[in-house]
Amino acid sequence: MRLKEWFIIWFKAARAPFLVVSFIPCILGGIIAYYHFPQTFDWFVFILVTIGIVSAHSAADFIDDYFDFKTGNLGNKEKQFHDSPLIDGKVTLRKVLIATIIFLTIAIGIGIFLLFKVGMPVIIMMAIGAFIVLFYTAPPIKLNYRGIGETMLFIAFGPLTVFGVYFVLTNNFSIEPIIISLPLGIFTMNVGLVSNIFDYFDDISSNKKSIPVRFGQLLATKILTIVIFIAFASIITVVILGLTPVWTLIGLLPMPLAYQVVKATRNYEDNNNYTRAMTKAIALTSITGILLCFSYGIEILI
Repeated sequence: MRLKEWFIIWFKAARAPFLVVSFIPCILGGIIAYYHFPQTFDWFVFILVTIGIVSAHSAADFIDDYFDFKTGNLGNKEKQFHDSPLIDGKVTLRKVLIATIIFLTIAIGIGIFLLFKVGMPVIIMMAIGAFIVLFYTAPPIKLNYRGIGETMLFIAFGPLTVFGVYFVLTNNFSIEPIIISLPLGIFTMNVGLVSNIFDYFDDISSNKKSIPVRFGQLLATKILTIVIFIAFASIITVVILGLTPVWTLIGLLPMPLAYQVVKATRNYEDNNNYTRAMTKAIALTSITGILLCFSYGIEILI
């Protein structure tokens, strides 16, 4: 197998396009830290913690694919734009397991280094992150099968990552990185919610108690609309309260895209809308995150 072909296969197997939802919150946490403590900002630690978090995210995706493949709960994975080499038979379960171990080792190694550098609070954040990574899909806990999978996405890719990066870099507690992470957490949670709305019948057959399974597809779509409203409302609220720079209002610009996410998801009866809805949902969280990073960049420059 040529190197280029090998790279493409594992690029898809690692769900590389999805890793942006952990990378951007890392950038946001880092830029908030730089905004408040530019003189003590440690670029090496920032790069290290970002690699650790993205590696943990990649390990979680491998674990998710591994157990979903073993249980046959593939849902719409074959329609996702990253394509699955595991489903296509281009990689084996054993190779996926090895990849999981490699990325977990990287994440844990970096976590241990940060523990000695920052102190005990890192242990708490590591424990929460490890719990979500290991048991999002894996037995015996299987968070995503107990109706709290979407909530775990909110925690992992919102407050836990943004605040975690900020704390590691500053060793200070602040409410700011937590509250500004809410839109990112909600929009990333919505990626899972949109997927589960379309996976409704597969999840029922697999006894996966996702939000759509618990409340129905129609109500789940309404929940999607409500939490999107809450996300944008939170941006306005924190600016009015003076908790974040006024420039963070540019995070409202993707509102038309949010409408498109809801519109595409409402047509859940046609599975051909799955890829379009998922693409827009991922774009929404990514663009919002980039704009929030940009808003702090503007504040730093002026």
